[in-house]
Amino acid sequence: MRQSSNGIRTVSACGVEAVATGDAFVRRSSGLVRNISARDALILNVMFMAPTAIFVYGIWGAGSYPGINLPVTALLAIPISLVVGLFYALYSVAMPRSGGDYIWVSRTMHPTVGFAINFFLFIGLLSVAGAYVPWFTQLALAPLLYYNGFPGLATTVSTNEFTFVAAIFVYLAMALIVSRGGKATARALEVLFALVFIGLIVYVVTLLGVGHDGFVSNFNRLSGMNYSDFVTVGVGAGYVGEIIGGATALGLAFTYINFLGFNATIYAAGEIKDVQKSQMTAILGSVVVFGIITFVAYAVTDFVMGGAFIQGAGSIFAGTGSSSLPYPPYMTILFRYATDSVWVFNIVMIGWTAMVLAAILTYVAITVRFIFAWSFDRVIPAAFSRLDRKHNSPYLALALVTVVAIILQWAWLYTIFLTFFLYLVFGWMIMQIIGAISAFLLPSRRKDVWDRAPAIVRAKIGPIPVLYLLAIATVGLSVWIAWGSLPISLGQSLNLSILAFTVGLFVLGGIIHIVSWLWHNARGIPLSLAFKEIPPE
Repeated sequence: MRQSSNGIRTVSACGVEAVATGDAFVRRSSGLVRNISARDALILNVMFMAPTAIFVYGIWGAGSYPGINLPVTALLAIPISLVVGLFYALYSVAMPRSGGDYIWVSRTMHPTVGFAINFFLFIGLLSVAGAYVPWFTQLALAPLLYYNGFPGLATTVSTNEFTFVAAIFVYLAMALIVSRGGKATARALEVLFALVFIGLIVYVVTLLGVGHDGFVSNFNRLSGMNYSDFVTVGVGAGYVGEIIGGATALGLAFTYINFLGFNATIYAAGEIKDVQKSQMTAILGSVVVFGIITFVAYAVTDFVMGGAFIQGAGSIFAGTGSSSLPYPPYMTILFRYATDSVWVFNIVMIGWTAMVLAAILTYVAITVRFIFAWSFDRVIPAAFSRLDRKHNSPYLALALVTVVAIILQWAWLYTIFLTFFLYLVFGWMIMQIIGAISAFLLPSRRKDVWDRAPAIVRAKIGPIPVLYLLAIATVGLSVWIAWGSLPISLGQSLNLSILAFTVGLFVLGGIIHIVSWLWHNARGIPLSLAFKEIPPE
């Protein structure tokens, strides 16, 4: 670090020094390489969305919205997601930099607001990863061992102690993959996606081959329970077999929540080739792919296992009725009783395990981009934007993400801290609303960016920019989802402590940014300079 003639210090990072005449950034180039293809980006978004997590979410949905028609909600969620997805795709094309809406909001609305929403998502994503590692040990590995004749080992891997040790190895493995660069991460996700797809195909083909009567017979014979008991609970909970009813209308918000993440690639936009074509393909394509997966999985399950049976499983999970099954009645567990072949079950569970691990990998890869963007703007030390010269990977940012993830994993397993993330989706919608509002400021606050944006971004319907119309739709849909994600939408009481915690994460992010701004100003480094410019490529 040294003093320039105009009194503004410049900082060296990664061996590259900024010009001494008041440059906004520590480097003239981000150092990132655009080596992620449209196909890579599409797979990243799909795996970020955790496609076969719907085998769990579907049971949660049935338990929360008795009478819900899951396949119909999947179909209705597709066009809704496409509208929001198109908004994010166009905005990303206008400002294709790693950091996504952090860059957009900080350059149009206010740097503190931009950092606050991104900090919320950073903590939120790593908290979700903390939930997914127990899915790996307790809902994937344990059932695999149990149904293959190793109940003792299944009990062992279900413990918090084993899960925490496994988490350390999982996060270190993810860090190793991400450290090899964007292409290595893309290749790993490609392999995991193939395993997920194979597992899904085996699930669908097996159920269709068994048929409804075969499933009923096999379930009664293999489970030690009676199929009709589940149906009785389901009908009692309110299942009537409607195509579209009140429960389906309310539950649509829940299914849309399952789609969240279709825009993950906005945070890695600085590494995507042909960003206009690739973001359109990745974001809109992932909505369609995820929607088809969700609809097919739900429709086949509903057709073969029976809607009332699935409703019963959801109600039993929610506390109405009881089950003697060794694990919660998620669709993967219920599938075990569709066939005598444990190997068919194993293939499905391997695919489901691949989904869990892939989701964690995407969360690590994306949150590393958050740290990089913050560091590049000097909100946090510039050292965190240093890149490994061989793989162009921000290794210190990766180390920080890994440490934070392991700490949050410990908190998830041994404290009640992460139960405060129950309103995570509500916070996500706040973030989405802020991002959409910032789009209205783009033409006036950043006329230079607007004028240089591709024609597709500046397209209008009459006098109104299409981006504005999409932003309005995104705000409206986000308000609806925010409401639907809270217990008051179901007539239940709101936990004010959890609500305060959710909002508090935004506040904490804002405080961190303000402290950084004051610290830099006191040392003659006006942080505001960075936010007057779009980060270089």
